[in-house]
Amino acid sequence: MTQMNPEQHSSDYQLIFRIKNGDSVAFRELFYTYCQALIRFACRFTHDVDSAEDLVQEVFFKVWSNHQQLDPQLSIKSYLYAAVRNQALKQIRHQQVIEKAHTELRYSIYHQPTPEDFLNTNQIESAVMQTIEELPEKCRLIFTMNRFDNLTYAEIADILELSVKTIETQMGRALKKLRNKLNHLLQLMVLL
Repeated sequence: MTQMNPEQHSSDYQLIFRIKNGDSVAFRELFYTYCQALIRFACRFTHDVDSAEDLVQEVFFKVWSNHQQLDPQLSIKSYLYAAVRNQALKQIRHQQVIEKAHTELRYSIYHQPTPEDFLNTNQIESAVMQTIEELPEKCRLIFTMNRFDNLTYAEIADILELSVKTIETQMGRALKKLRNKLNHLLQLMVLL
């Protein structure tokens, strides 16, 4: 709190001194002196009179709850305005957290996979596996070693005692057959 100017000093000093000693009549006087101005000030942050009133009421509740710690030498007016501002900013931050949580919840609800999505995914997976099974034996073996076992062309060539060029050719054939056979499913996956 800041120091009071000389005009405020005597009246606010007495008022705060009385409140500090538990005088509820003095507290009521403080409330009626500053309440409306603080509500108008709080509205600049909340843009809502009801929220502003609640906020100011909360600040006054805290003042009364901690009245024994008040310092009559400091400006109660400055203290009240600062407390309202801080409470308003706290409320705004809280509201932003709530809005972010609601947005994330709405997003997750609208983007949850549906049973139909799982059915489509299972159908696609089944069609892909069926197409892989239809590949010639050597081609299928090379494709699965590369795609499912994560082996490089050089590693596959070494294991199967083939040239890297043969592995590249077989992978090219496998991918071409998969693309031709599953083209309609690739388009469906883009739509999902």
